[in-house]
Amino acid sequence: MKPTTERAHTVARDLLSLTRSGEADRLASALVSIATSSRRKPALDDVVGRLVDTFSLAAKDRRRSLRIGEPFTLRLRDHAGMTVRPDRLEPGVAAIVRAIAASVRDDRDTCADQIGQACENADLDQRIRVLAHCVVWTTDLLSTDTTAYPPVLSCLKAPEGNSPQ
Repeated sequence: MKPTTERAHTVARDLLSLTRSGEADRLASALVSIATSSRRKPALDDVVGRLVDTFSLAAKDRRRSLRIGEPFTLRLRDHAGMTVRPDRLEPGVAAIVRAIAASVRDDRDTCADQIGQACENADLDQRIRVLAHCVVWTTDLLSTDTTAYPPVLSCLKAPEGNSPQ
């Protein structure tokens, strides 16, 4: 593993551990720190990529229980528990949904393109939201019953004026 890949793996693992342990203050600090990454830290897209890979591996484990040819499905819910389509999400969050879908299909090029789209947003709040969704979704998938299908991903409430119409 390259040093940057290894560091991204470690940071992603630490984020998941902080989430599981409920250390909200340390998690919030880590999210901001990673979203404002510098040359000394792993890039945001490397950490997001590692989280997408972790999610994808867990999702593939679940997919093995499906019938041959049955598509893998994810359900998205908004903060109120209502089903939401990916095109109704913030662009960065929607890109992560597409990256996860591509990763589950082993489409590395599309996955990388979608992660790039999600992470190149210059707005710090959006970068934090992308990273937060990745952490929450991966933690939720890893901590739920492996027979629960399809996985349900809860979307965080978008700040006023930031959700697509």
